[in-house]
Amino acid sequence: MTLLDAVLSLSEAPARDEALQRILRALAQVTAADALSVLTAAEDGSVGVAAQIGLSPAALGMSFRPAEHPRLRRATLAAGPIRFLDPSEPDPYSGWLLGNPGEIHPIHACMAVPLHVRGRLAGLLTLDACDPDGLRGLLDDDARVFAGLCAGALRLDVGRGLVPVPEARHAIGATSGGPAPASRSAGMQRIEREIAVLAPLSVPVLVTGETGVGKELVARALHERSPRASRALVIVNCAAIPAQLVESELFGHRRGAFTGATTARAGRFEAAHGGTIFLDEIGELPLSAQAQLLRALQEGEIQPVGEDRARRVDARVVAATNRDLRREVAEGRFRADLFHRLWVYPICVPPLRERREDIPALCERFAAELAAGLGAARVDFTDPALRALTQGAWPGNVRELKNAVERAVLRRAITEGKSAAGRTLVLRREDVDAIDDSATERSLAPLIELPGERLLLADTPQEQPVEPLAEALERARREAFARAFRAANGNAATAGRLLGLSRSFAYKEAVRLGLIPPPAPRKR
Repeated sequence: MTLLDAVLSLSEAPARDEALQRILRALAQVTAADALSVLTAAEDGSVGVAAQIGLSPAALGMSFRPAEHPRLRRATLAAGPIRFLDPSEPDPYSGWLLGNPGEIHPIHACMAVPLHVRGRLAGLLTLDACDPDGLRGLLDDDARVFAGLCAGALRLDVGRGLVPVPEARHAIGATSGGPAPASRSAGMQRIEREIAVLAPLSVPVLVTGETGVGKELVARALHERSPRASRALVIVNCAAIPAQLVESELFGHRRGAFTGATTARAGRFEAAHGGTIFLDEIGELPLSAQAQLLRALQEGEIQPVGEDRARRVDARVVAATNRDLRREVAEGRFRADLFHRLWVYPICVPPLRERREDIPALCERFAAELAAGLGAARVDFTDPALRALTQGAWPGNVRELKNAVERAVLRRAITEGKSAAGRTLVLRREDVDAIDDSATERSLAPLIELPGERLLLADTPQEQPVEPLAEALERARREAFARAFRAANGNAATAGRLLGLSRSFAYKEAVRLGLIPPPAPRKR
C-alpha cells in the first residue's frame, strides 16, 4: 500500500468509508502509529469514528463530544496538525487500543489533524503511538497530505457526488443525542437566560424535571459556555452504579482497599478536575456517598476509599433528578444538608406538554437526522401528521417524541417499499399512529414463569415500583434509627438500648446516616 494507492482510492473506492480505510492503511505503512482513525463531524458538534486501524472493532461508530475531551476540542479548533504534549490531558481512546485494554500510559505520542471541506470542519485525522517517539518520523507536511486525502474522501457519497458539511448549532431542548433548534416556548427561553447567567460561575446547579425532558443537555450547555469548557465534562449516571461501588467510582480507591481492588484508581471527581462533573439521577445515591459528596462541595476535598488523607479537587458539580428531593429529605432518603448545598439555584426543565410550540421544530430535526442515515433528500410532514404529533400527550417527553418521529419515518419508508436514497419522504397521519402503542405495550408485557404458575406482570397490580433490596434495607435502617433517636431525644445510649445495640455502635451509625452531626475534630 503506497501513497499512490491512497490517492487512487478516492476514485476507485466504492464508498466513502472504504476510501478512508484505504487511506489509513497507506498511512500505517509510513508511521509507527499503533492506532489511526478518521472522525467525522456531526451536526450537533460531536465527532464519530468513521474508519480506524488498531482500535477495538466496537470503536467504529463511537461518538465523542469535543467539549468533554480537551484534546479533541483543541484539534477541532486548530488550523493544522497538532501534537499533544501534556500528559495530564486524558486520551479519548484509553481502553480501546487492540492488545492494550487498559488506560493508555500518559506518556505516549498523539497527533491530530483537522479535516476541512469548503472552509468548514468536516472531521479529524488522529494518530496514537504507545512509544513516545513513535510519531517523530511523521512530518507535519506529510500529515497534511493524508489529511487532504481524507477530506477528499469525506466528499464522496455514492450516486450523489458532493456531500454538504452541516454547521453545528448551539441550543438546548432535545434528547441526549444532541442540541435542538432555538426554542419558541417561554419556559425554554427562560432556561436559556438562566444558563447564560449561571454558566460563568462555579456554584452547584440542580437540574430538575421529568424523565426525557433534556436535563443532560442543560448540564452540557452550562459546561460548554463556562470558563471550564476546555477541560472535561464527566457524566455519571448515579442510578447505574451498584451501591457498594459508588464511593470508589466517584472518589477512587487505593490498591487493596477492598476485594478486587488490584490497582489504585482515580475516581470521577479527579477525572473532572478543572472541569465539570454531571451527577445524573443524584437522588439514587446511597446516604454513605452523600456524606462524601457534601464534603467535596463544601471543602473541595475527596477521600479515596482506603486512603487516610483527603485530596483537593476542583470540579464544578451539576446534578439532576426526576425525584422530589424535598420529599426524599422528609422521608429520610436524602441528606438535608446536601439538599440545601445543591439548591443554590435550581433549573426546572418543563415537560413537553407545557411547551408544545417547540414540537414542530423538534419533529423536523429528528426526521432530518434519520433521513440523513437513510440517504433521503428530506422529510416533509402533512398538516394532519404534524397536528397529531403536536397534540400528543408525550409522558416520556422529548425522548418519546424522538422515538415516535423515527418510527413514523421508518414506517413511511417501509410502506413505500423502495429505497429512500435521494427521495423526499412525506409523513402522513397514518404513519404517526399506525400502531396502537398501548396495545403493543400490553402484548409485550414480560412473563415470569414459576413452578405451576404463569404470571403476566402487566395484570399484576403494584402500589409502588420495586426497590432494589440494598436500598430498601438502607432506607428501613435509617428510619429505624431516626425513630429511636427521636424517642431518645438524641441520646445515643438510650437509642442504642431501644434498638438492642451498644451505645458506640448506635452513635457511629447515626453519624454515618446523617442523623446527628459528626464529632468536631480534635485540636492538636
